[in-house]
Amino acid sequence: MVKNNQLLKNVALVTLLIAVAVGWRIVNFNYHIAPNLEIVTAVSVLAAVTLGFRAAIVVPITTMIISDLIIGNSSIFIFTWSSFVVIGVSALLLRKLNQKPKLQILYSFGFAAASSFFFFIVTNFGVWAQGWYPATFAGLMDSYAMAIPFYRTMLIGNLIFVPSTIAVWQFVRAHQTAKNLVVDSLVRK
Repeated sequence: MVKNNQLLKNVALVTLLIAVAVGWRIVNFNYHIAPNLEIVTAVSVLAAVTLGFRAAIVVPITTMIISDLIIGNSSIFIFTWSSFVVIGVSALLLRKLNQKPKLQILYSFGFAAASSFFFFIVTNFGVWAQGWYPATFAGLMDSYAMAIPFYRTMLIGNLIFVPSTIAVWQFVRAHQTAKNLVVDSLVRK
C-alpha cells in the first residue's frame, strides 16, 4: 500500500511538472511573452533532483513532444529535445546534494548557467548544420551571434527559475521532515 501510494505521488509530480512546462510553452508561444524564456530546464532539474534518472528523461522529452505537437517545431527538434534530456540527466549531479540544501541551491546557479550555455551551443550548431546559415565557420559564428538575444533570455530565466525551484523544493522537504519528526515523537509517547 505504501509503495503504491508513493508511486501515485511520483506519477502525480511528473504529470504536474510536464503540465506546467507544456502550459507555459503554449502560453509563451501564443502571447509572445519572452522568446526562449523556458521552464523546461527548471522542471527537468526538479524531476532529476526529486525522483531520479527516469524522471530526468521522461519529464523533458514528454514536455517537448506534447508542446511541439501543439505549437510546432522545426527540423532542429532533435537538437532541442536531446539538449533538454542531457540537461535533465546532468541534474542528477545536483541530486547528490539533496542532504546539503544551501550547497545545492548555490550550485544550482552554476548548473543553470552551464545548462543554458550547453543548450545555446548545441541548438545553434543544429541551426547551422541544418543549412540555415552558410556551411562555413563564419556561418556558424553568425548562427551563434544571431541567437545571443534568445540565449540571454534563457540564461536570465534559468538563473531565476532553477535556483528558485530548488529552494522551494528544499523548503517543502524541510517542512515535511519537521512535520514527520513531530508526528513520530507524538506517536511514540
